[in-house]
Amino acid sequence: MMTIQNGLNGQLRVASDKSITHRAIILGAMAVGKTHIMQPLLSDDIRQTIHGVQQLGVDVVITEHNDIIIDSLGIADIQKRQFDEPIVFNFGNSGTTTRLMIGLLAGLGIPAVITGDASLSRRPMNRIVDLLTGYGADITTTDGHLPVTIRGGIMTDVINETLKVPSAQIKTSLLLAGLSAGVPVIVFDDFQTRNHTENMLPSFGVTVDCQGGMIFVSGDQRLTATTVSVPADMSSAAFWLVGATLQPGSDIVLQDVNVNETRSGIVKVLRRMGASITLLNERVQNGEPIADVRVVSVSQLIGTTVQGEEVTTMIDELPILTLALARADGDSRVMDAGELRVKESDRISTVSETLVAYGADVKPTPDGFLITGVSRLQAPAESLSDHGDHRIAMLQSIAQLLTSNDAPIADQAAIAVSYPDFKRDMEVLMHA
Repeated sequence: MMTIQNGLNGQLRVASDKSITHRAIILGAMAVGKTHIMQPLLSDDIRQTIHGVQQLGVDVVITEHNDIIIDSLGIADIQKRQFDEPIVFNFGNSGTTTRLMIGLLAGLGIPAVITGDASLSRRPMNRIVDLLTGYGADITTTDGHLPVTIRGGIMTDVINETLKVPSAQIKTSLLLAGLSAGVPVIVFDDFQTRNHTENMLPSFGVTVDCQGGMIFVSGDQRLTATTVSVPADMSSAAFWLVGATLQPGSDIVLQDVNVNETRSGIVKVLRRMGASITLLNERVQNGEPIADVRVVSVSQLIGTTVQGEEVTTMIDELPILTLALARADGDSRVMDAGELRVKESDRISTVSETLVAYGADVKPTPDGFLITGVSRLQAPAESLSDHGDHRIAMLQSIAQLLTSNDAPIADQAAIAVSYPDFKRDMEVLMHA
């Protein structure tokens, strides 16, 4: 049981970046030598990726300091291993692991069957499988979902694709397929999705040519082991950005946050609404811009519209941003966010359900929300389901703080997917 009286205060480093940790593990497995991943996220999803590359015969160790050491002989060594039977992977709840590993396995041509939990099994997999089969891979889904069966790898001289949906996972999956198969990859990304893979590849010795929305990687490049330092995750920081903005008396500093423009849309939108957010000590690390982020509470936010390309820069942050919009003065709208319907839950439905229970005026639309701001929220009359979705669970926890609700914090099992220390960090900021 926790309540908040005097705002959120102090400084901390939120959970490390999930997207970057996933990519560092897979690229480390593909590289020759020992890759050292410093300050990785060690969440449930990340452990699925670790286990996945271990099943390919790659040595992965978590040190006593919670770093990750990957010792690999590279792509060629993995390819020449004798896998007498298809490898059976169970990736739990991790959609990132699944989609990236499908690309890697298709490039390597390793037979596999991929499964996951009930939530993951509802998420679409044909968006990447259909592309890879177009390049000769023998892959089938189960009505567009898991289980996915890989019988043979890609058979093509080049991968040349224009993204049809705004998904950095699809883009990365294609890049991994090409690199592991030794064929060039050209991807046109007009959506400007997350570019962590393109930023990280040069650290592994891979030349990447990025021009506007075009990414080109030649297929004859060997990855070399390196050291990757993982910044803090904007998706995790977002909960405190909104919490500190809305809770009177708050003044916090979040350290080492990834402020990559493809990920930091929530900062731009909150500032537009009147939030006090300052970037301090800006620097570049492994190709990623990072900063310490100071947030000071404000008396009132102004409603706004979020749509178009802006949505892709904050798709995972939209649930908690919607809480801010619900407390802002005037009408707001979120559009072009249909991707929310195929996350760990249908987040358009679950966010609306959650916030209405807290007294907000939020109406779901096919691709987002219609919101009329209210001056205050109230504790729900009954306990709410988090639908097994980590971001819904954290949204409910922040809403509880803002209503000084004495209900227990949301289910930690769901939150552990991306932010295992969420409860601890909440206590730090409440009691600083």
